[in-house]
Amino acid sequence: MTAPRDNAQAIFREKSRSFSLAARLFAPDDQLAVARLYRFCRHLDDLADDSHAGEAPQLAGITQVLLGEKQAHADSVEADFLRLAAERSLPIAAAVSLADALRADCGPRQLETPDALIQFAYGVAGTVGLLVQKIIGATAPQAAPFAVDLGIALQLTNIARDVAEDARRDRFYLPSEWVTPSTITAALETDDPAAILAADNAVQRVLQLAATYYESGRVGHWFIPRRNRRVTFLAAGLYEAIGHEILLRRPGAWRRRVSLGFGKKLRIAVQTIPRYRQFRAGVWNTHDPPTHDPALHRSLATAGFREGIDPMTQAPHSQELA
Repeated sequence: MTAPRDNAQAIFREKSRSFSLAARLFAPDDQLAVARLYRFCRHLDDLADDSHAGEAPQLAGITQVLLGEKQAHADSVEADFLRLAAERSLPIAAAVSLADALRADCGPRQLETPDALIQFAYGVAGTVGLLVQKIIGATAPQAAPFAVDLGIALQLTNIARDVAEDARRDRFYLPSEWVTPSTITAALETDDPAAILAADNAVQRVLQLAATYYESGRVGHWFIPRRNRRVTFLAAGLYEAIGHEILLRRPGAWRRRVSLGFGKKLRIAVQTIPRYRQFRAGVWNTHDPPTHDPALHRSLATAGFREGIDPMTQAPHSQELA
């Protein structure tokens, strides 16, 4: 797949309307870098989605490229990512973990426990947080766990929004401890009120979990330079609002993909201003960096990620977890 540099922003605007809208407030160089990273992540995600048999040889090939075991075509998405990584000092290990997680996600999927849910969200989105943080200027090592948390929060919102679409592809990310796949299927196929209520309750638990990680991610904005801080704060608020909309529309709102219209996004952007000022005057108004809550990453410590890599920071396991 070829990917000329000048199509990155077009893909970003088309596929991620909420984020691309906020990202227009970045400095021009940062806008392009975020768009290029998005294109790479989207490419990996599309390869995983297109693999219905549970195998993804192209993803395996990209992993080899990232590890330096195989040469990338000069005009490929992965080659452009490697150039971006060199330009912005991005952690290649995070991209490898992302590819690993997406390979594991090919074909049917069922998560059993809340811990498995957080591990999945880390693999496919917390890793992206680690990549984005370098681009937006949050370069301090202490920023990494907060970047992971924001990525996890965004993915949990995705899961709540896409329950029906995922179920039709035999992918069940709501933990079966909370609601079984058969119950979700019954809610979709039979309009069973009890099944819909059970799924509603599981979706609500996912969004409550997301709120905890969003809050940690906002605290971590302390590490982001002011201009980019405003943008990421707005982007997170727009995405979190999708979850709020799902809850407002229940019962059964998850059975259709919920999105926000432009007018709603504009209102949310205006409502974000006082909350941003509150964080700026309180949580961020200190010279001391915030301390991360290790309980948020407890389920990651034994998650079985690539040997030798700490899943929270993409640093060697010998380093203390943040």
